[in-house]
Amino acid sequence: MKVFLKFFLICCFSLPLTACAAELPWEFAGWYGGGCFPNIAFDPQVKGRVYLTSDVAGIYRSDYSGDHWYFLTKGLGNLVVAQVAIAPSDFNVLYAATKGGLFVSLNAGTSWSAADSAAGAITFERPANYRSVAVNAKDATKLCVGTSKGSVFCSDDRGAHWRNVDPNNLFFSEKKPVTALAYDAQGRLYAAASTGLIRCKTDGSGCENLQGPKGSTDFVLSKKSEGTIYAAGEAQLWISVDAGTSWQRSQSVPSGKTYRIALDESGNTTVLRVAWNDGRKGGVVSSFDLGQSWSQGNGVMNGDTLADPSRIWADKNGKLTGLFIDPFDPKVLFRTDWWGVWRSNDGGATWQEKIVGAPNTVGTQAAFSSNGDLYVASMDDGLLRSRDAGKTYEMLFPTKYDPARSGHVWRVAMAGDTVIGTSSPWNEPVNQVILSSDGGKTFELIRQGFPTARPKVNTMWGQGYPRGLAVDPKNPDIIYLGIDGDDGGGLFVSRDRGRSWKRSAGQPGALRIYNALAVDPTDSRRIVWGACNTNGGIYISEDGGQTFNYAFKGMQWVFDVKISSDGTIFAAGDSGGAKLYMSLDHGRTWKLSGDFGKGRALGSVAVDPLNPKRVAVSTVSWSSSAPCKIFLSEDGGITWRDVTGDLPDGAGASSLTFDPQSKYLYITRYAGSVYRLKF
Repeated sequence: MKVFLKFFLICCFSLPLTACAAELPWEFAGWYGGGCFPNIAFDPQVKGRVYLTSDVAGIYRSDYSGDHWYFLTKGLGNLVVAQVAIAPSDFNVLYAATKGGLFVSLNAGTSWSAADSAAGAITFERPANYRSVAVNAKDATKLCVGTSKGSVFCSDDRGAHWRNVDPNNLFFSEKKPVTALAYDAQGRLYAAASTGLIRCKTDGSGCENLQGPKGSTDFVLSKKSEGTIYAAGEAQLWISVDAGTSWQRSQSVPSGKTYRIALDESGNTTVLRVAWNDGRKGGVVSSFDLGQSWSQGNGVMNGDTLADPSRIWADKNGKLTGLFIDPFDPKVLFRTDWWGVWRSNDGGATWQEKIVGAPNTVGTQAAFSSNGDLYVASMDDGLLRSRDAGKTYEMLFPTKYDPARSGHVWRVAMAGDTVIGTSSPWNEPVNQVILSSDGGKTFELIRQGFPTARPKVNTMWGQGYPRGLAVDPKNPDIIYLGIDGDDGGGLFVSRDRGRSWKRSAGQPGALRIYNALAVDPTDSRRIVWGACNTNGGIYISEDGGQTFNYAFKGMQWVFDVKISSDGTIFAAGDSGGAKLYMSLDHGRTWKLSGDFGKGRALGSVAVDPLNPKRVAVSTVSWSSSAPCKIFLSEDGGITWRDVTGDLPDGAGASSLTFDPQSKYLYITRYAGSVYRLKF
């Protein structure tokens, strides 16, 4: 499972910097799966070469038909990717439709560059913009795109300049995502819009509405029978044999609505493969008689619980995002969904999860127990543990689907021999603590003492979540927890190792907290709270939370705080760019420790518990922009060096943690699970 990414730093840039290490080996130390995979594209010339898109981590490629994936994010400025389109005339030319615009690769995804965005009009939404990029069959520089805002643009120069095919919004008027585009044999452009199926001339001289299903989620043009169109979006497929002049409907699929179409015309019989969705459920059916009847294609779903431990509770028949047929072998099918990617080698009779090498999880924190076990909290996946330093993982919470348990685990910490985490279930609007006193075998849900509903006033992400967690280093019975939100959020205290909670009598002057909560190991009555708003900055309590003083106003967006074993306080955040401040006198005075550039924030900081001079930070992006960087100081924050190297371009680290022996720096990534750096 382990993927080794070795790189050599030729040079480092100065903040100022110390001398660079000759070799810095980053190692993958996480698990795979547990996130939305919107799309797949096959290279029609290279057998086994497949591109896979992610909703948070960018693009992966496999050269072995999905048996192993690797990142292709170098230069990809946004990691929310709806589609990769391959130019039919030059398979090295790729176009990536992202939330941040269109990106172009001329070397099969090895590197990317941004196309023009038409003044911000060209953006894409996953998975709605499914086949939203169409490339001319004969000229790789010519393409058209359908945007998340319901417009269609065409370019003759790889996206350097654009023209709107419907500048007066006569046909594309509802500002909803254009789900699919395709050229016919005559070079006309078809588009699936909310108002129906639209056909346009690419020079912008006119469009016409072919009716068809409104809000179509996918359509395919037949290459074998010119003028035949298959369109999805209702319980039946809509079928036209006269280029959209008239329509007929197939038999209804057994459940839900038709969502995606995969067409096999390689043999004498046309085979229609259809992905259907019904609420949160999904499946595959096939027709060998042009939709007059349907046969089940779900077959046996074999999850990979070693690579994707969440498969012990995650539904194997979840809502689909895509369905695809291998151009080299029509019996080889791929399906993507909101949790993984699957391959069938037998036309859908059996499916195997193919997730190795494609970490799509959002880790939120890592922590070590006294015996060296690694615990990792994650959005969506839950709480996991590794007893072999990240080679393999086991799922601790949840172990089965449960509305009160399945959801986000934000933080994890060890309070003596007690495992404590903070959680927000998907299906209940509450926050809770999860608690295990038996080494992770079972967990209690603790809600008493917290707001009965998540706060919504002055919060970070629309609702208040329990993202601040700190254990008193001298007394593990005392634990502090922070929830953002003026209507019930704030500092909460437990004095019985997490079993009961009470809102603190004293509160900082700003409750909009992210992760910034820490207890001073030199004086555990000193609590540091970092806030994010106009009254943000650092608040410090010297009496265990009974009262707070406004200690530092110089950086109003504080995302993380850490305190070293010698009492030095580090505050990471955004103050006109990614900055780190430090205080050597318990918060009385502050100085700038590092300025890591504009366009990003400093989202996390860690201090080696065995070496207070060793500090690590990460820049982050809240808009899925990439790349973000990891920096390391060996002299207490005086000088820094960039240790990012060839770590796949990502949105940054949500947390950084040193292992108990100070041999490794572990990072949990906002997109991409867990990596570690050996010193």
